[in-house]
Amino acid sequence: MISVFYLTGAPGAPKIAEIQLDPTHTVPDEPVWIDLYQPTADELRLLPQTLNIALPSREEMWRNHALGRMYTRDGTSYMMAAVLDDVSDGCIPKTSPVTFILTPDFLITIRDIDPKPFLKFQEDLLLNPKRYATSADVMEGMVEEIITRVAADHDRVIRGLDGLSRRIFGEKAFEDQRGNPSLAMRGVLKELGFTADLNSKIHESTYSLVRLLTYFKDDHEPDNIVIGRDAERLIKDSRSLSDQSAFLNDKINFQLESALGMINVEQNLIGKILSVVALIFLPPSLVVGFYGMNFANMPELHWKYGYVFAIAVMLLFAVMPWVYFRHKKWL
Repeated sequence: MISVFYLTGAPGAPKIAEIQLDPTHTVPDEPVWIDLYQPTADELRLLPQTLNIALPSREEMWRNHALGRMYTRDGTSYMMAAVLDDVSDGCIPKTSPVTFILTPDFLITIRDIDPKPFLKFQEDLLLNPKRYATSADVMEGMVEEIITRVAADHDRVIRGLDGLSRRIFGEKAFEDQRGNPSLAMRGVLKELGFTADLNSKIHESTYSLVRLLTYFKDDHEPDNIVIGRDAERLIKDSRSLSDQSAFLNDKINFQLESALGMINVEQNLIGKILSVVALIFLPPSLVVGFYGMNFANMPELHWKYGYVFAIAVMLLFAVMPWVYFRHKKWL
């Protein structure tokens, strides 16, 4: 699908309109943004013929993204960034490469995902056309929306880790219906894994945005100081998010180790209880073993109080280890 946003109206009161382009239409005059969402092979062939501009193939876009390759050809800049897709609970966070082709007159984006920043920017572009007088302004506005969305996801990671800290280190962290610490912490580990994935994708996205903005700034700053200053601000925002995601990665590792450590502690306590129970019943079993021997001369066999005596000895041997462990504060 090809969406074209183009200027209309009088020169003093510009407006921006939108049209969905198909092979029966031509690109309107004065486009400001041409957005290709999951373009077909026919659509990728349509624009170069209409605009007289080269579009990279699917293989070239993948290779340029993998290598971080950005270049300028005949006054047109080709830039790539990994953009974070919309994140929902239960889904694996993912990024997708987006190609930005910046010409002196308009911006072209080629993408396979439809995250909220693109819809948000479309609305802002239609409502505030005066803010986007040049293609560089359109580029900056688009990237700023992407960074703002990444910041919201970054805040989600922070809030998620705070909640996980309370679940891991809280006094009632292991209170479960079945009393199984592994089951009690299974949800914690799953949520921690989701948070770690999201944080890594945020780091990947912000790192690629820093590269894109650095190239954009170096390519345009000599001609426009204002664009260079705005690009530098966006670079600082992206680097700040990238640095914070690196810090949060350390916190995620700490919480993972803590959760596993807590599980081991609780399982060791269960093993300790089982060991004590076994030790309590072991001495009585020894007494039972003695009196279960088939010897002819066993005085207690014909003793009136022999049964009571054997029971008392077994209870004594069972209580003595328990009292000793309590005295040593092992229980």
